[in-house]
Amino acid sequence: MDPNALYIALFIRDDPPRPNDYHWALYHHRINSGIKYHITNEGNGWIPGHGPESGTGILKAFLLVGLIQIATIPSTTSAEETLDRVCRSYDGHLNDSENRTCRTWLLDVLKDLREQMGVLHGVDIISLEKEAMDWGNQYAFEACQNVQPRPVEKSMYMA
Repeated sequence: MDPNALYIALFIRDDPPRPNDYHWALYHHRINSGIKYHITNEGNGWIPGHGPESGTGILKAFLLVGLIQIATIPSTTSAEETLDRVCRSYDGHLNDSENRTCRTWLLDVLKDLREQMGVLHGVDIISLEKEAMDWGNQYAFEACQNVQPRPVEKSMYMA
């Protein structure tokens, strides 16, 4: 994986997997470590599940479909702090919307990152969502079979 890269991580929910039905997370890979940002629903509503995650750890995560690189984050303390702040900005009000899901949370965070950091400049977030869904559908059955290594690819917007 590329250092300073930001990835969408997709996880299957069922075996066999259903098309377009994933748990969505962001993974920021740094040189020797990383951070996984996501929210989970524990039955009583959504809670943040952010925390450290190594590159090898996330690639071996249970039910992971794979990672799609969507941006590169500058390797400055300021940029990393902004990324962290934006990813955590919804933590206090995750349950304020009936329509909140891990996918809508991630899409909202991406819009905020575009506005506050300039990453994903010119990228249509809805098109990126469709690309991720189509990509996930291509590899979902491999996740059920625990095929290794998991795919790590760049979004068409990284070209």
